[in-house]
This record gives sequence, C-alpha cells and structure tokens, in this order.
Amino acid sequence: MRRAQFVILFIVLGLLLIPLLEQFDGKATFDWGAFDFILAFVLLLILGFGIEFFVRRIKSRQIKWLAILGIILFFVLLWAELAVGLFNTPIAGD
Repeated sequence: MRRAQFVILFIVLGLLLIPLLEQFDGKATFDWGAFDFILAFVLLLILGFGIEFFVRRIKSRQIKWLAILGIILFFVLLWAELAVGLFNTPIAGD
C-alpha cells in the first residue's frame, strides 16, 4: 500500500469516529447500526481511493478536476439516497 492510501484509510477511520463517539453520548441525533458503519466505511474508502487514483493517473488538469468532481457528486447523491431516499429507489433509507 502506498503512503497516500494509508493516509486515506486513517482519515476515513477518523471521520467514522465522530458518529461512533456520538452514539455513546446519550443524545445522538441518529441511530447507526454496524451495517451503517460498514457501508459508510466502504463508501468513504471508495471516494478517497477514487480521488487518489484520478490524481495519480490523469495528467490533464481539467479532466482530472472533472473526474474528481464527478466522483464526489456520485458519492453525495448515493449518500443522500441511502440516507433519506432522494430518488425513491429500492436502496432508499427510511
């Protein structure tokens, strides 16, 4: 694994500590189960590794930024669909 991939892994784990610690706070505004944490971990890893891949492989600055913007947009739309059912697909959240 490259150093950048380790950094991405630790950033994702750090981000997931925020909702995990809030679960033990007693006044959590959401209720995540183990599946939610696993899914968030996988989605954030795909986002991070995808951005790292495009930054490393694509030479053209404009195409690189379009690719990064595209993967971020896809991530946000998928996250919103899983959370609240933005498009009412079968994977929509409650």
